[in-house]
Amino acid sequence: MFNLNLDQKMKWFCRLLLWVGSVGIMPAARAQVAAGEVPAHRLRSLSPADTTFAELEFLRSEIGGARVVFLGEPTHGEGNVLAAKARLVAYLQQRLGFTTLAMESGFFELNKAQREIAAGKSVAKNLRSSIFPVWMRTQEFQAVVPLVGPDGLRVTGFDPQLSGDYSDDLVDDLEDFLDEGKASDKTLNFDLLDDAVAFMAEHYAFPPTQPLAAFEAELAKTEPLLRRAAAAASPARRAEAAFWQQCVRSLLALARDYAAHDPGAKTAATFVAADSNPRDAQMADNLLWYLRQHPAEKVICWGALPHFAGRVSVLNSEELRSFQPMGQAVRAALPAGQVYILGTLAGGGSHGLPGTAGVPVPPPAPGTLEASLLALDSPVAFVSLRHDAPGRQLTTYAFDYQPLAGPWSEVVDGFLFLREVEPPHLVPADSTTAAAPADSAAVPVAALPLPGSLNPVPSRTGATVRRVVAAADVSGLRTVRGVVLDQRRAPVPYASVELAGQGRGTVADANGRFALALPGPTSLLVSSLGYNAATVQSPRGTEELTVVLTPANYALDEVRVASAPPDPPTILKNIIKSIPTNYVQQDYASEVYEHRRLSNFDTLRYEAETVSRVWVPAGYRHFAGGFLMLEGGPTRQVEQRHVLVGAASLPRSSVAEAIAGPAGSVVDPMRISPLFEDRNRRKFTLKLDSVRQRGAETLYVLSFAAKNANHRSTGAYLEGVYQGKLLVRQRDYAVLRYEALWQLDTAYYNGVARKNYLKNSLVAQLYRQVFTATRTTHVVDYTQGADNRYYARRSLAQSASAGRVLKTGQPFYYQSQSELFFKPLPDAGPAPVAPKPLKGSPPVSPPPVPYRPEFWNGYQRPGGALATPVGQP
Repeated sequence: MFNLNLDQKMKWFCRLLLWVGSVGIMPAARAQVAAGEVPAHRLRSLSPADTTFAELEFLRSEIGGARVVFLGEPTHGEGNVLAAKARLVAYLQQRLGFTTLAMESGFFELNKAQREIAAGKSVAKNLRSSIFPVWMRTQEFQAVVPLVGPDGLRVTGFDPQLSGDYSDDLVDDLEDFLDEGKASDKTLNFDLLDDAVAFMAEHYAFPPTQPLAAFEAELAKTEPLLRRAAAAASPARRAEAAFWQQCVRSLLALARDYAAHDPGAKTAATFVAADSNPRDAQMADNLLWYLRQHPAEKVICWGALPHFAGRVSVLNSEELRSFQPMGQAVRAALPAGQVYILGTLAGGGSHGLPGTAGVPVPPPAPGTLEASLLALDSPVAFVSLRHDAPGRQLTTYAFDYQPLAGPWSEVVDGFLFLREVEPPHLVPADSTTAAAPADSAAVPVAALPLPGSLNPVPSRTGATVRRVVAAADVSGLRTVRGVVLDQRRAPVPYASVELAGQGRGTVADANGRFALALPGPTSLLVSSLGYNAATVQSPRGTEELTVVLTPANYALDEVRVASAPPDPPTILKNIIKSIPTNYVQQDYASEVYEHRRLSNFDTLRYEAETVSRVWVPAGYRHFAGGFLMLEGGPTRQVEQRHVLVGAASLPRSSVAEAIAGPAGSVVDPMRISPLFEDRNRRKFTLKLDSVRQRGAETLYVLSFAAKNANHRSTGAYLEGVYQGKLLVRQRDYAVLRYEALWQLDTAYYNGVARKNYLKNSLVAQLYRQVFTATRTTHVVDYTQGADNRYYARRSLAQSASAGRVLKTGQPFYYQSQSELFFKPLPDAGPAPVAPKPLKGSPPVSPPPVPYRPEFWNGYQRPGGALATPVGQP
């Protein structure tokens, strides 16, 4: 599984979210136009904690009868600008009667959030699922949350881009709406639509493997169905049909824009402001649609000033002459005086990603508006261009801190000036998900070094052989290779091959082949779902070991089967329904022993064992950390570490191409796999392989496979395959064993890598290699505790990846194995907190965990003794 770390994701995301600001408008000529004396209102502060609005009352006459107020920011990286805007939102709501907050976030997502909030659901949870995290994940924006609700502000979005977890529901909700009116077209390919939408939400691009014409054709099939729904007798259905008609138009515009411009591949050198014209046009269209549908609403718009601006063509920038921001379109569409545009200026400080020190705001040059406002010696000030400087030639840094000159009163109506700005602060929960070195004492699991996914290399015979370690590199070990077959001599895929009595071993590949490093002749336990386990002796020589498994022969005469088994979808539905009863839903913690190996070709590069405390928060639901990996996830407190082979820590450059896929950071798929979310059941093909009887127990063996392996169905990014099996206990529908296979979408990954090779872009830095094959398997066994809940007992993840580094051409064949044993702790306690850096300082890494021989010499390993001598440092 390939993921980006938090910092990389946020950088990439911010670049895509504010296309104009992120690339930087080309600076105008340095000749400055004197600002002169522009009257300004001095303000004490704009802290959201200040609940008095007396000093803001001048805004009543300033804004006048405007129905739409745009609150723009120079970039998305000023925390106290967000706080100031939050106070302005409160004033506009409580004093001027504004009723809707419109966000530069997903049109569909915020519509769904509003419906849920109106039904009494959690405001915070719904905003987290719909608003871009560059705002929602900051402390400063939290002051807005209490203003929203059934008795407060409505919310809506105007961005055609997909902005949160609710984007996962778009196609499903459309299908449900059409089915509800029995209007669905059986020829409509919802899977194709879902695949494209999921890809656009994950990658901010249109899927390269899908023709745009096919996507357009499927959306076109919805048009007559929605027209029919728009003529329904029910006013509620007519209103919802109108929303879906606009949503389809917005989605189509997004797909065409992505297909034509491919913004993810743009760099600061290749992006121009006009590249944002299609997006701005659709944002304006979505907002105007909302205003038509809700004629009584007064709307506050929150987003970036370059999008909200008026006639930017009057500024002395050749690039801006062809840029058409949404603010200009909205102002032209509404009657005079109905729109007010407020921008933000900064005199100093720094701006940047949430939780970082940021970069300095450039000092304003003499003659600029910022320089004249600094002379006021006031922390906050307001300037009215509409009333006090109409037509005046001014120079400001309002767009991405680039000096631009012109009659700014045609661009904005007023400016809010802050003497100093600083980057936003992440909400406290995010401190546990910040990236940290893998060897730190407190390592967030979701922030561990990230992989290219790992796969076996096809052999010359077409079989794939999984080699765990190389005999030449570990004293006393030799590699035993073999194949697992059934009675018909057909391969048994993904059979478990363990050292008998030790719980350590490997998993065969799809062709039943395996390789295992052993210290000498050893008893092996070979097992697979639906077969009797077999105990065999490893060969003394180099011959291949063949293991034949027989179908499990349970004591059928001791069991009475009352009825036929339910169909596979019903089994999965019952599993999901029983999860709150069978598995812990609150925060929980476990003591975890992990043994991990990493090799490249036949060289063992790294081997280590650790004892950790892993803390898993309630509600955690994504392998990859949710939207943009910003969802709070498990954290790991490493308490003991024993490195047997390699350096004290594995270099990130190696780990980035060689970690054990999803299972490298996941301990409990029953809690976090999308397979076990009710809304995703239709995303999987299910098959009941067999019904078995073990004593008085009835067991189901259920196979699953994602129809379209996207983030929605896999919980991971860039996967092409997600499939596996479940062993299910019939009496309580508990999953006793989970087996899964992931396979990287190498066609897409390699296409992006080659397309961006040698470019100076973040995408090029992330896609530095190409893969010939990559795969990860994950097996988890569950056991029932004293409280009758089921807990993960053992997890085995194995991955292999073959390919080459683009820049050097150096080949690699990484193989990784990670085996974990869990011991639930009685008290979850608080989550480990990563140390916070001082302002302006780089991130702080906790001290490395030293090797303590006195601990390891007496430690009873859950999986038995290691083959490598314990005393080896």
